[in-house]
Amino acid sequence: MKKKKGFTLLEVLIVVVIAVSVAAFAFPAYKKTQDRNRFSAAQGVLIDLGNGVRMLRADISFNYPTSATSVPTSWQSSSLDQDTALTTSNAGIALFARKYMSPMPFDSGNSYKGYYYYICPENTASSTACCQSNSSVVACMYDSSYASRPTKGQYYGAAFYEDGSIKRLTK
Repeated sequence: MKKKKGFTLLEVLIVVVIAVSVAAFAFPAYKKTQDRNRFSAAQGVLIDLGNGVRMLRADISFNYPTSATSVPTSWQSSSLDQDTALTTSNAGIALFARKYMSPMPFDSGNSYKGYYYYICPENTASSTACCQSNSSVVACMYDSSYASRPTKGQYYGAAFYEDGSIKRLTK
């Protein structure tokens, strides 16, 4: 009797079921790892932003900003021709943009990796956004897609403090 080559339908179905089962377990872990990596990359930008604000305040004893200020992408291309022009009303933004914002890798729009950034004021009376009305918060970031309902394990945002530490924001 001659033996047939190939697989039976039952063998193929068993292999397919095993492959689908492995994929079903691996996909959530993969998504969580992607979310964690996205948060880590955005956190690196927050560290640069927070250190920039701390240096600006130390350099010129400048209380900037007076209220929580969103960090727009357009600040990256801002420049001033001369340092003497820093007497204008937008001097803080212009100096900060030229000195600290230009190397930051923002995506198109006002975000990086889906996170929005804010510079927090020293005067917490006018503080909003993710600054948490806390005078020791220098800068913060948050992900607007999780703002209304972050679930366990998702990274909603983070705050950068005066001492250089970073804490995750919880809703």
